Amino acid sequence: MNVSTEFFKFIFISFLLSCLITTFSLSSVVFIGDVVEYAKKLSNYSDYNVRLLIQLGFLNLPKMLMEILPFAFLFGGMLWTIKVNKNRELLIMRTSGLSLLKISIPIFLSSFIVGIFFVFIFSPLISATQKKIQKIELEKLGKPINSLLVSNAGFWLKQGHENGSEIIYAKRLDTKSMTLEDVIVFRFNKQNEIKEKIQSSSAQLSNDFWLLNNVSFINTFGEVENINYFKINTTVTSSQIREGFSSPETVSLWSLYSFIKMFEKAGFSANKHRLHLYKLIFFPFLLSGMAILGISFNVNATIKKPLNLSLFYMTIIGFTIFYFTKLISALALSGKIGLALSAFLPSLIPIFFALLFIIHSDER
Repeated sequence: MNVSTEFFKFIFISFLLSCLITTFSLSSVVFIGDVVEYAKKLSNYSDYNVRLLIQLGFLNLPKMLMEILPFAFLFGGMLWTIKVNKNRELLIMRTSGLSLLKISIPIFLSSFIVGIFFVFIFSPLISATQKKIQKIELEKLGKPINSLLVSNAGFWLKQGHENGSEIIYAKRLDTKSMTLEDVIVFRFNKQNEIKEKIQSSSAQLSNDFWLLNNVSFINTFGEVENINYFKINTTVTSSQIREGFSSPETVSLWSLYSFIKMFEKAGFSANKHRLHLYKLIFFPFLLSGMAILGISFNVNATIKKPLNLSLFYMTIIGFTIFYFTKLISALALSGKIGLALSAFLPSLIPIFFALLFIIHSDER
């Protein structure tokens, strides 16, 4: 027997409502934790207040929401089974001829749709909010912010500090010696007004500065001054350049693939960004797997299990999947396993065990 339209709508909507409750609950806890964490980080700065903490907490919420959503759906699935068992609605569906496997189909589809929505809508939103957080940290706290852009025309490096910022352009970059060639530097003040333009034949990265050779200074009046050497202070490191400054979360989904291809073509490592892209691709499957894994506990109305015991098992499984994901991500970035495989396994394992539990319950 197939799932009727009425049953499908009921399961679809009631499950999403349960997930909405768990998502809101976990998001509230995460938001409060973020505010407390920001309060600790900013305690040494005088230029901050409660409004700034709340703003930073809300800006970081989309990123945290993507991380907690699979676990919200895991507990949402469990909450749904508790409700339908308590109201005998699951028993009605079972006596109508629906198997537990068919009942799980609307839940899988609803989770998959939500996953697609979050990938295409929330991923670009996360990119925007993370950039906004960096901007606030630069403006309010004077925290240096660095970014690197690779294009067909060359390399663009931006480094910020409390006195202003510099945009460094180079036609070529030797990643072994960390030397820029055919360099142009634009220096800006705090108001983002250009102070001067610097041209140099090369610039080599040292511990905490760029050493420019054959330097020409051009001020806003067009006057030129030539010197042999000049140092520009920097917080940039060679490892940052090799890996790319932009964290995967700050790159929009729509430009992530082109960023990866361009970065790898230039000889840099884009493993973090490629792994992030694979995780976004498999995110709807992960969400669906966690959802049906959640309903696999207490899904059989004829079997009574202590609620506290089921909740304990669910918590253990959630933490196990979380740390397993972190472990295989670290292994993937170190080159031990493939990036695509490390992104796919966290989605496959919940689906496998959920189907195993549901089929076992169906046979009882």
